Amino acid sequence: MDSLIGSSSSQSKTASPFSALHLPQSEWKDYFSTTHAASVKNETATLLHFQYNLAPWIEAGDVGSSFGTEVMLLAQKRRSILSAISSAASTQLARSNSAYGGSTMVPRDTDPSLALEEPRVRRIGLALLALGEVFTLSPSQWRRLSFFQSDESTRNANSFSGFGEPLETLLRFHSRIDQPPLTSLGFTMNHDPADRTLPLSTKSIYNACLIQLASCLQLLNGNNINNIASNSPPFYMPTTQESMSPGAGSYFSSKWSTLWSNCQQWYHSRPVEMQPILEIRSVEAGQIDADNDSSFPIPVYTSSIALQCNIVYHISSRLLLLRKPRLLRLSSRQRHLTSLSWHAQQIAGTATRNDFAEQWDPILVAGLLWIARDMTHPSQQESLISCFRQISSSTGIKLDEEIQALRARWNSSQVRGFQLPG
Repeated sequence: MDSLIGSSSSQSKTASPFSALHLPQSEWKDYFSTTHAASVKNETATLLHFQYNLAPWIEAGDVGSSFGTEVMLLAQKRRSILSAISSAASTQLARSNSAYGGSTMVPRDTDPSLALEEPRVRRIGLALLALGEVFTLSPSQWRRLSFFQSDESTRNANSFSGFGEPLETLLRFHSRIDQPPLTSLGFTMNHDPADRTLPLSTKSIYNACLIQLASCLQLLNGNNINNIASNSPPFYMPTTQESMSPGAGSYFSSKWSTLWSNCQQWYHSRPVEMQPILEIRSVEAGQIDADNDSSFPIPVYTSSIALQCNIVYHISSRLLLLRKPRLLRLSSRQRHLTSLSWHAQQIAGTATRNDFAEQWDPILVAGLLWIARDMTHPSQQESLISCFRQISSSTGIKLDEEIQALRARWNSSQVRGFQLPG
């Protein structure tokens, strides 16, 4: 990284680019301003932003990941990758209201040399450019990303194995955006060599959670992966449930039971580092204090990746409960685990009561949008709206359309409630 940034600024007589790391926070806004320095310094600023902000977010907060290092080393050798990194970072900066006080940077044009690169490098570059595209679309439009419509899409990947970094992490990130086509490559992670050599590593635990979610989505959307990828809406969008044939129902019930058992087994046997260090349960609806948001539970985690693993567990469990076979009886022990409301409250509480820079993962954002539709108390609704605004401010992800749709849904529900007799 030192040599990369050093080479970017060798043409300038200004101070070392790393001097920005020692600036007071109040001066960071000027550092990222296009009026402050030449384009070379702006490029250096975007590289720093990518390394210290975007890369950890892409890695889901996995401190053991080598993605950030590998992608910067590749950028040192390939100008097209450096340009793609700078483009993604400047796009995010232009749309976020982060600690830098916002940015006036203009996203960079695509380096034409990317089209001439070898397939693997080109795929990395296109995945990086698609990362910048994420910040220009709302979550409901993410599946329109050009990356998903191209031959470079993760849908065409047979396996993560052998990709190596930085491509492996980029493909996994895009699989978390393209819901439910996460299923189209979810099972390929079963044979990740890293998982075999480090069965209890943070990475393998996280991968296992994603695989479980992928399995649930595949069951609930049908087993034809191509059909899932092309026709099924994201899990957080309203859908109509299709009836099943008797034979399909028998398979569904058996598979559902297996997935449910796997979910709960994971929850009960979580390693200590995946458990909250503090957990305060939520209050009943009648006890909600309208002056604060204390109605949500307070599960406090020690890492972003632990938080995200638990979010994925709650999403998976809630998805299954929504489609539970009618005649299937669940254990009466720990009834809260079979409650749709409990899982929704846990998702909301986890998101609103933790403060990791990397926690706003696409799956978490989708999960929040999903459970927010069923929140009925005004204080809970406003707490989630505040959370969505924080997400937009921190990440640059556009949520205006989603917030507007939620408010319309809540208002409609409130009107129907007033019209009920008695």
